[in-house]
Amino acid sequence: MATMITPLQPGTEAAAQATAFAIFGSDIPPIDPEDYSGSWRTTLPVITDEWVGEGRFERHAARTATAINELLATQQRHGVGSPQALADGDTLQPLIDRCRHFGITTADLRRHGAQLPES
Repeated sequence: MATMITPLQPGTEAAAQATAFAIFGSDIPPIDPEDYSGSWRTTLPVITDEWVGEGRFERHAARTATAINELLATQQRHGVGSPQALADGDTLQPLIDRCRHFGITTADLRRHGAQLPES
């Protein structure tokens, strides 16, 4: 018998918790008890404010820019399709995915030193 998976309903506590873990992964900053009302829906903005306040967005952009530059250097040394370049690309993908979640743009990455080609 097939198991039916019920999709998360928008605006529910389960959807809010899933969203928090999808965006922030296990890197959710500690939340002061007075900022946590027992609801993930009301806590998501608090988590976001903590991330911004602690400079985590900027650090993530800088970390991603460094990984991009390392990938480009590996591609130059070993070739675009080399096992080394593919491994660096696999390492970079989750960082890029997180940039999309956070709204970090190509311009932000360039500002942090990414040597991306002009489009």
